[in-house]
Amino acid sequence: MHRNWFWGTFFVLAAGILIASQLGVLSYHIGFWTLLIAMFLVATFVGSLIQISVTGMIFSLAFLAIIFAKPLGIVALAPWTILGAALLLSIGLSMIIKPRWRWHRNITWEGHHGRGWDKNFHHGYDDIKTVNESETIVDVNMSSSIRYLQSTDFKQAMIKVSMGNAKVYFDNVVLDEDGATIVVDGSLGGIELYLPRAWNVTSNVNTSLGVVEEKGIQESVEEGPKVTIQGDISLGSLNIIYI
Repeated sequence: MHRNWFWGTFFVLAAGILIASQLGVLSYHIGFWTLLIAMFLVATFVGSLIQISVTGMIFSLAFLAIIFAKPLGIVALAPWTILGAALLLSIGLSMIIKPRWRWHRNITWEGHHGRGWDKNFHHGYDDIKTVNESETIVDVNMSSSIRYLQSTDFKQAMIKVSMGNAKVYFDNVVLDEDGATIVVDGSLGGIELYLPRAWNVTSNVNTSLGVVEEKGIQESVEEGPKVTIQGDISLGSLNIIYI
């Protein structure tokens, strides 16, 4: 509720700033595309803050500084000095502020392939759950979530991410004999799907300023239940990882 209120107010103010700048009320004119890029960078900064990504936070601020160099009075520094300083700050702070997550060997989760996945290393994730349902909904809004699916007749997963991140593990899933569908809807965020490499997977995802990547080696499978991945990714990413 509070997150929706915050971002709702943020976009309303952004609309007001855009209109005011076009009417000449503000001393500095802000174009539509400039404001849109700035909003994306702010969202990236928030996402990096959630993930405790020093590099993401610093470079988001650096690009904002480059965009608004004139009103900030730092035109002489843009762009290379700002980017160089951001790079050095990123390296230095990353060495000082070390990641606080670590592997705990005493608590593991075994998937179908015998791999030990440790749930405790996912530091910074707000919501971690194990779900045993044939149809699953993952709705992430300005947060980070992890789902471990363990259905014995998996049919469908609907994954919606807005300004956040979601990891969904399908290792411990048995497909329904008629196959299954994974529907993704991502905007200003990231979705990671961890799929068994022996699955017969077809991906048909629409992208708008987004990216879809497949990682790992998928086995050549023509028989058995079919898994279809579909949906939309806008200003975000979808990683399909075969394990």
